[in-house]
Parts: sequence; structure tokens; C-alpha cells
Amino acid sequence: MTVEVAFLLVLLVVPLFYLVGTVGRIQAGVYAVTAAAREAGRAFVTAEDASAAPARAQVAAGLVYRAHGFEPQAGGVQLTCAEEGCLTPGGSVRVDSQVSVELPLVPDFMRERLPTSVTLTASHLETVDEFRTGAP
Repeated sequence: MTVEVAFLLVLLVVPLFYLVGTVGRIQAGVYAVTAAAREAGRAFVTAEDASAAPARAQVAAGLVYRAHGFEPQAGGVQLTCAEEGCLTPGGSVRVDSQVSVELPLVPDFMRERLPTSVTLTASHLETVDEFRTGAP
């Protein structure tokens, strides 16, 4: 009976651990992509001038990705301004964020047959302060 219990334990517990690890990694990606979009938008609209705003947004997104365990190269953000001037008071900036989450423990021989990563996306619309001072 001990052999059967040990066999069933391995048969049931190993896939469960893999499932928990995979779901945890994907959840970290979900948190990272939504937080990166939000923080990139906030960093963009609080910039002093429009020339520094995209760089601030990229740095903010990179910090969020790194904080959630992803390399900044695994994800990215795209910025779209609604008005002609990106920092026009009362205007808005749309931030689209994406991150590629590698699935853990996929063997090399399966990489051609199975998807080994999941791409997660998020969007965030950030409004520029109506009472903003400075040049747009």
C-alpha cells in the first residue's frame, strides 16, 4: 500500500505544483502589465515638457516590470495622444502595455510543438491635469 500511495502522490502532486507555479507566473504578468500601463501614463502626464515625457513613461514601465520579476525587454508600452499636443491641459494619453510571460519548465524538444509564452496586454487612459502649468 505504501508504494501505491507514493506513486499516486507523485502522480497528483507534481502536476499540481506545476499548475500553481504557472498560474502564479501568469498572475505576476497580469499585475505587471496593468501596473506598467498605469504608471507609464502617470509618469507621462506629470512630465515637465513633452520631449521628456516618453522617456519617463518607458523608465516607469521598466521599473514596474523589474519589480514584478520581468526583464524590461520582455514588455513594452506604446503611447498615443488624443490631441495634437500630448500634454495639452484636459487632454488624454492612452498607454498600451504588453509583456511576454515565459511558461516555466517547458522542455526544449516541446518548444516547436507547444506555445512556450503568453502575451498579456493592458490599456490605460490617463488625463492631463486641466490646470497644468507650463509649455505643452
